[in-house]
Amino acid sequence: MHKLVDPDLALRLVLDATSELAPRPTALARALGLVLAAPVRADRDYPPFDRAAMDGLAVKVDDAGKAVRVRGEAAAGHEATGSVEPGLAVEVMTGAPCPPGTEAVVPREDLTANIQGFVLPSHVKPYQHIAGRGSECAAGAAVLAPGDVVTTIGVAVLASFGVAEVSVIPRPRVAVVVTGDEIVPAGKPVGPGQIRDSNGAMLSAMVAEADAELTSLRFAGDSPGALREALRGPPEAEVLLLTGGVSAGKYDLVPAALAEAGFELVFHKVQQKPGKPLLFGHRAGQLVFGLPGNPLSVHLGFTRYVLEALAKLRRRALPGPQRGELMAPLTVRGERTSFVLTQVRRNGSTLEVTPLVGRGSADVFASARARAYLRLEPGAHALPVGAPVEVTWAGAPVY
Repeated sequence: MHKLVDPDLALRLVLDATSELAPRPTALARALGLVLAAPVRADRDYPPFDRAAMDGLAVKVDDAGKAVRVRGEAAAGHEATGSVEPGLAVEVMTGAPCPPGTEAVVPREDLTANIQGFVLPSHVKPYQHIAGRGSECAAGAAVLAPGDVVTTIGVAVLASFGVAEVSVIPRPRVAVVVTGDEIVPAGKPVGPGQIRDSNGAMLSAMVAEADAELTSLRFAGDSPGALREALRGPPEAEVLLLTGGVSAGKYDLVPAALAEAGFELVFHKVQQKPGKPLLFGHRAGQLVFGLPGNPLSVHLGFTRYVLEALAKLRRRALPGPQRGELMAPLTVRGERTSFVLTQVRRNGSTLEVTPLVGRGSADVFASARARAYLRLEPGAHALPVGAPVEVTWAGAPVY
């Protein structure tokens, strides 16, 4: 097992241990945002018939400028009750199949009524206001390819093809275990020396924001038996997250519990601030992250390592760093790589970056408006207002 690795090696070790998920048939209603694993081909021509694009009359082109009588109609979802012949038109509605013999559609607003029926405009263009059969998509055409993300319009395409289930890379499943005798789940009374759970709630929200699936949120006390029970049974998720119990104290029992449960521990401790005690391992394809107990350490561990693993599992890429301008002076010194939470606002073409420095990795209050991280290498840094910086988003970009 690697000990006290730098942040870049830690990320590389995480990604080296992460394998892309196998495709899985998924109901169309749950496919939005997922990556296709197989091509999607049109099951027939679209439109499957010559389709009227306007309300009006289906006519012959040679009847331009002449009076025509109306015989029958063609409504959407129904066969026409008449055919188009010289001097005889059929009333059509938008989306309806064009009646036999149709050469053009004249919009209702271009018609002039008279005692014989309707007079057509002097010029009628062949196939005007008609969407020809197969003009939008020919039968057998590959409209979506493997690697494409299913968008809202993609859902419409799949539904048009009659697809009820599609082969996609599924959402990763994530299980969370919050450790610590002092942690009290929401809704329960807080006793002396206890605190309310924030890590479980935050991780649940981060899993949802990452469009992954939270399979369980459990709590375990600081005892080998409680941890053993939390880790018992077959893997229910591709990613297991534990918070707390990974440092070097008397009750930091997570590393031993994971090893006993059959996890291969890859590294323990990263040269970063916050979140130095981070632990990572795997077992039979399941990834495990032992996140420190302080909330900001949990947040960085998820943002920098877990989120990258989730992206690789589902064959997605995360956005890279963005350049911005510092809005407040920032002084940082230390022997570890520092990750500073920042507020980010868009002001015209400028990304304004404001550091949100609190009183330590347990202080979530000063960072409540944070949306990104600013990375500073080990050493002393004194950045003035206006200094160019790069930030990495912590979740979806929000200005």
